[in-house]
Amino acid sequence: MRTARSATKTARAAPAAGRETWQEQTASFVNFFVFLLVLKTFFLPLFIIPTGSMAETLYGQHTLHTCPNCGFEYAVGWIAPGRWPFNTPFIQCPNCRWRQYSAREAQLLRSRGQPIGADEIIGSLPSMAGDRIFVHGWPYDPLFRHVPGLGPRRWDVVVFRVPTDGDTNYIKRLIGLPGEKIEIIDGDIFVNDRLEAKPASAQRSLWFPYFSQDYVPRRPSVASQYHPRWEPQTRPTGWSDPAQRVLRFDGADRPRDELLFVTVPGNPRAPGEIIDLYGYNELRKPERVVPDVRLSAEVEFDEAAAGYLELALEVDRHAFTARLAPDGQLTLQHSWTGPQGPQDERRATRVALTGPVGIELYHVDGRAAVAVNGTTLSADGYELTPDAARARARGRSFPRLRIAAEQTRLTLRHVRIDRDVYYTGDQIVSPQGPGIGVDGHPITLGADEYFLLGDNSPNSQDGRYAFWHTGLDWVGPHLKQALAEGRYQLGTVPGDQLIGPAFFVYWPGFLPLGPDRLTILPDLGRLRWIR
Repeated sequence: MRTARSATKTARAAPAAGRETWQEQTASFVNFFVFLLVLKTFFLPLFIIPTGSMAETLYGQHTLHTCPNCGFEYAVGWIAPGRWPFNTPFIQCPNCRWRQYSAREAQLLRSRGQPIGADEIIGSLPSMAGDRIFVHGWPYDPLFRHVPGLGPRRWDVVVFRVPTDGDTNYIKRLIGLPGEKIEIIDGDIFVNDRLEAKPASAQRSLWFPYFSQDYVPRRPSVASQYHPRWEPQTRPTGWSDPAQRVLRFDGADRPRDELLFVTVPGNPRAPGEIIDLYGYNELRKPERVVPDVRLSAEVEFDEAAAGYLELALEVDRHAFTARLAPDGQLTLQHSWTGPQGPQDERRATRVALTGPVGIELYHVDGRAAVAVNGTTLSADGYELTPDAARARARGRSFPRLRIAAEQTRLTLRHVRIDRDVYYTGDQIVSPQGPGIGVDGHPITLGADEYFLLGDNSPNSQDGRYAFWHTGLDWVGPHLKQALAEGRYQLGTVPGDQLIGPAFFVYWPGFLPLGPDRLTILPDLGRLRWIR
């Protein structure tokens, strides 16, 4: 008891915590804001994306629009204020290419005898601000730049000061490192005359949606002469109506039955086109054929099913076929024609199938693989030299995408085609003539020079153009002496002008608030890491 009383007396004797004085509270707030200022300036600087040069990875000022023909939502770059704030008189859905015209353009087309329906006319669209991003402000500091894992890395999304003035901040993807020879050939990046494959983290951001069975068009687009769909190649067919979102095959007793991806209205046999189309941009010609594609779906076999499901794609002289059986047997076959004639390789493994599983077959950067339920089978890569890539581009035909099944029952959901980024290199003129780093005009970077490109390649002022935007002043005053002395070359960014890698979209545009379409709410559903 004596000990308890002593403890009580001690507790009562302890001084109570007093409230801070107003001077102490003011000092606490000042310290807090100084901390935030230091954090923002040196460690986590904040930026807003003004333009669409990095779409679809990052959006500048834009609007989100839902296509009335297929229901696909897509972003459209905002060019200028006004009732019709775009450079072209129409916008076009990237999923089904349904065009919608301004009221003025619709009236003009009708006066020329072209029928324009109500769902082909669009009024004013609300503007949404560009994505706001966090940037790591310290890994590119001279103290850390050469520390392994911290300095500039290829495929980083990077904020930097544009060489044309040294003050304006740009954001692009880092492609070339000091001392490397860079050349863009047929949409791919060649480093020191070898095809550079993207890491998986970057590739996930550079797969752009091309056509989704979740958004089947109600009818073909007459204006663009385009109708994406999966067409049965045999009649009668065991496949359900391919105009439905969910594809079913009921053919336990049927031989091989094939669907082909086609896009020409009325022609069920011509392989569908895969081009570098962006709904974000005003329409530009010519689009380029993209050889790197991904075909994916969610498959569920009937419990008593046998047979197989097959995804296949043919690119130039290479055919890649992925076959999945209900017992989990997975096979990837690579067939091609080489100097020694037809050749064939096959790899197989077994995967666990419990209910619906995702399957994807892709070809990118000279590699092909099939992935099911976390298990990946890769085909042997084939060497693509610069000369072979040029020849491939001259003789290019559209990739051929197929889905087939035999003697089985199954359901396919979320069937989807994605295409890889395609870095354009032709028809580009820089201040010094032909485009920089493009086919036939490679660039060899200096000891502290970097080469950067935008993900929205047809609509990006980047190293190919020497970041051309200030008339005849190709570089700012900070680089004129270095340019005159040969210590700087156009199209590159010096290391001391790199600010840091972007890593998170913390405020992605705005959402409309109420019927008046005032847009002040962040679109929290699009918070995301930047890869």
